[in-house]
Amino acid sequence: MKQRILFICLFLISLFSLDFLVFRKLQFLLPNESPWNTNHFFNFLYEYERIRHLPKTKKRIIIVGSSIAYYSIDAGKLKETLQKDFALDVDVFYLAYAGNSPLYVYLLLNWLDPLEPDLVVYPINFIDYRLHRTYVMFPDGGNDSVDESVVVKDALTFTEAPQSLWVFPWETLPEVGSSMDLETWSRYLISSGFSFYRYKDIYLQNLQNLVQHRFGRNTSYHAYAGVLIPEGINGLGWTGQNFSFFPTEKIKNKGFWVEVTSFLLAGKPCRMEISNGTSNQEILLTKEGWVHLQLDSKFFEDKKLVTVKLERVWFANQATGAYLDYHFDPMGVRLEQTFGLEEARSGIQYERDPRTEDFRYLGMKDDEYRKYFNYRLLEGLEKRPGIGYLVALKLAKERIREESFRPYFHFRYLKKITDHFRERNVRFLLINNPESPISLDWYEDSEWYRDHLAYLESLAGGSVHYWDIHRGLPMQGFSDFHHFTYTGMEQMNPIYAKRIGNLFPK
Repeated sequence: MKQRILFICLFLISLFSLDFLVFRKLQFLLPNESPWNTNHFFNFLYEYERIRHLPKTKKRIIIVGSSIAYYSIDAGKLKETLQKDFALDVDVFYLAYAGNSPLYVYLLLNWLDPLEPDLVVYPINFIDYRLHRTYVMFPDGGNDSVDESVVVKDALTFTEAPQSLWVFPWETLPEVGSSMDLETWSRYLISSGFSFYRYKDIYLQNLQNLVQHRFGRNTSYHAYAGVLIPEGINGLGWTGQNFSFFPTEKIKNKGFWVEVTSFLLAGKPCRMEISNGTSNQEILLTKEGWVHLQLDSKFFEDKKLVTVKLERVWFANQATGAYLDYHFDPMGVRLEQTFGLEEARSGIQYERDPRTEDFRYLGMKDDEYRKYFNYRLLEGLEKRPGIGYLVALKLAKERIREESFRPYFHFRYLKKITDHFRERNVRFLLINNPESPISLDWYEDSEWYRDHLAYLESLAGGSVHYWDIHRGLPMQGFSDFHHFTYTGMEQMNPIYAKRIGNLFPK
């Protein structure tokens, strides 16, 4: 009997030790080669571990929240502007991920203490309150009357909030565990105790990236992470009619891959002309799918810029299937994910590069932009189920304007967040972030919106600051209702810097 008990104890100790060593430590020592929007929760955890192990040598600003935060503030540009205009030498970090909501920002708060922030910035928008879910679940219901426990249970579903199980299981249990059934509660308990279960759906993605980047073709991915293309490239790696790059040893030895669509071929071959000013090559694209290409050896005799010109382009709004998209950008070929690099980039979990979709609206008049906005984001739901949440958001804003404001669930957690920082006398800036003037028009002049602003303002006091800038950016600076284009982010950066700089004593 004693031997059996000893064996069980040794087994449990070994299990917990191995679990801690591999999943809590070793996996975060590997390079992270996942861009921002490919492995959200691993990126968040990896970044937290990175910051936690950095010695604090200067003041720290930590930006929390959802994709609203990431698409609004460029950490590097903010740091530069604060240094230049305010003589503030600070470090700026993100701890944000897509779909984050006030409940999970609240659960993050105790994680922040070891990081010793001097200022925490939280840009927020309507999407973060998840109010549209009420109308999805209850088409005849309303946010001023829905049973809060139902909304809480919905928020804990794996589809709506996988971070509760992947990132914050232990913190979630005491906070909202009473709203869970026994099966759900048990899953959270196991996830809290065993990291191999907690991370089972996210850690493999980084390992797959590492293997692909070193030994694979890099043709299966969700975000381009290769060299910047002077003529521009979109987030999925599609070029325009022309694209340029410098030849590398990797391209010389292994060539490179491009994806060719049937819409580019249009039933006949497409000529690809390649030149560096002195040398020329012509390749005929004849088949769809991923095609392996090899540059002539003369392009590697000197390191001159190589330019590729396609005979024609295709348009995603005229395509079908997975290639269908409602925009008017001319499309060429798709480049492999790590195109033009000798080695894959790492540590880019919070780096944002400009993409062609960021520049669609430059110079557009308001009427032209409005027409494009509706076409791009709201038309063709039957063909594009992925825009369902945008359609649901529009309907939510149109319906909530007729309701009275009710500060429940996520709004209560906003108050808990502000109370936390006030009690600790840590500077906290809550920002009612800019929203597209088009979607603001659906509900801004309502009693609900005015009372919601008054509630947010009531949270300020002591070390807590509130800033309402919901009309702070023209419509051309938005890619949708609430996300900034790259140029919109650049436009807002000095505005954020001025407000943040003034929070520090001179």
